[in-house]
Amino acid sequence: RARLGGIPMGVVVPEARTVSCTYPADPADPDSKERVSQQAGLVWFPDSAYKTATAIKDFNLEGLPLMILANWRGFSGGMRDMFEEILKFGSMIVDNLVDYKQPVFVYIPPNGELRGGAWVVVDPTINPDMMECYVDTSARGGILEPAGI
Repeated sequence: RARLGGIPMGVVVPEARTVSCTYPADPADPDSKERVSQQAGLVWFPDSAYKTATAIKDFNLEGLPLMILANWRGFSGGMRDMFEEILKFGSMIVDNLVDYKQPVFVYIPPNGELRGGAWVVVDPTINPDMMECYVDTSARGGILEPAGI
């Protein structure tokens, strides 16, 4: 939650840093061990996609306009992420944006990029009456990976 010119708003911003995610050992399994994994910045993982979806739903229930600072490279797509329902949480983001009753502003910041499934999820055509998209001239976007990556 934030204020823009004194107006209360909901704001969704991607995590740009790499994050360590710690999974505790299963106490019922003596062979299990604590596991630490790294999550790259600017990518939606199952936990962050779920957090985004629930935040959007909460902002809508509170009657807040929504600002999305869109700078995502897409969704994680590993086998573990599929098992942890990344597609379900991505579709929850779409469902909550379709149902949004206040203005939604999607902004791709300077040197930002919106790629892959992230583009599809925040595309203003999913709720054309409420969503608008603004893009800085130095920003990039597309569904496919850029050449050379």
